[in-house]
Amino acid sequence: MEKNFDDLRYAELILKHLRNTANAEEEQELLTWLETDSRHQQLYDRIQQQQVVKAAISFQEDLDLMADWESVKSRAAVKSNKIGYRRPLTIGIAAATLLGVATVGYKWINKNEAPGQLAIKNSAPAITILPGSNKATLQLGNGEEVQLGNQPAVIKEEDGTNINQLANGLSYTKGTPGSNEIIYNTLTTPRGGQYQITLEDGTKVWLNAASSLKFPVHFSTKDRIVELIGEGYFEVAKEVTKPFKVKTGGMEVQVLGTDFNVAAYTNEVKTALVNGAVRVAMNQQSWQLKPGQEAKVRDNHVEINKADIEKITAWKEGLFFFRNDNFKEIMDQVSRWYDVNVVYEGNTPSKGISGNISRQASLAQVLEMLSFVSGAHFKVNGRIISVM
Repeated sequence: MEKNFDDLRYAELILKHLRNTANAEEEQELLTWLETDSRHQQLYDRIQQQQVVKAAISFQEDLDLMADWESVKSRAAVKSNKIGYRRPLTIGIAAATLLGVATVGYKWINKNEAPGQLAIKNSAPAITILPGSNKATLQLGNGEEVQLGNQPAVIKEEDGTNINQLANGLSYTKGTPGSNEIIYNTLTTPRGGQYQITLEDGTKVWLNAASSLKFPVHFSTKDRIVELIGEGYFEVAKEVTKPFKVKTGGMEVQVLGTDFNVAAYTNEVKTALVNGAVRVAMNQQSWQLKPGQEAKVRDNHVEINKADIEKITAWKEGLFFFRNDNFKEIMDQVSRWYDVNVVYEGNTPSKGISGNISRQASLAQVLEMLSFVSGAHFKVNGRIISVM
């Protein structure tokens, strides 16, 4: 295989072919490249077999392509001085997710090593770490805990309320409380879990990993109040006379009927409005959000900014979506979804990371993509990931 082939060009050809946008000349050029070396075809086949191809094809093309390309070339040149060869890297940064998987194949082509041995090292017998799934724990009013999954079942509350466990989550039946006492349930997702619930008023809530939602089995006649830890996406049923309130991290979000996302994993609480209107309140002050805006609360300070709705809500649609994101924040997401611990043994990438990948991809596939777009290397020991 020719060592100095135009990496950028072949990445673009593969991407165009997968998108069905290549013209006849480009298709012939790609075919010729595939026929010149059997390892080219092996790499192409490997790309096609990856679960992440669909996510790669849909990757947003608003990146600075040439800046990223120059960064990759510089990184490759530095590595070539250290280890005695120049690894031909594909670019096509518009397909960063796709080529994050492909880059391992290119290392394999030039070093005759099995895919995954260079970007990701296993210091112990490798185990396959699968993505998260629908699982949660429901704590009833009497403290009893019920493990939830996807199997249909009926759970009874002590006031006689039927809670339906369906294939897509929990559903509470609208009704009238049997007494004046309000009974609270708490839905908790573990690391590596997510769950959906429909409250008795018809409001739908999606809980991300390592999150919990405390809510009344039946809402009061005056308002609807829930408490959130972690991250949740809300589609609130409209009831003009009964405002819906989410309490989290010292902040309160009040709505009548709307779609919004709340993330409160750390000491920063973020509320992003998708549709409708919400009011966020803290320390006797309040701010009205418009669709496409986000309120960030940190150290008792509130900032209102334009929200990247596509990125913020991607988890609900089954995607990791990064757009110039901090590396450690990305690894926090990976840690929660795959139930792994991350330790840092060297300098972490300082450049913002962009790309996307299915949340159903294996941990190895995600780390391969991150290794490509960030330059980081990983060592995996059981459920501990070391960033090198």
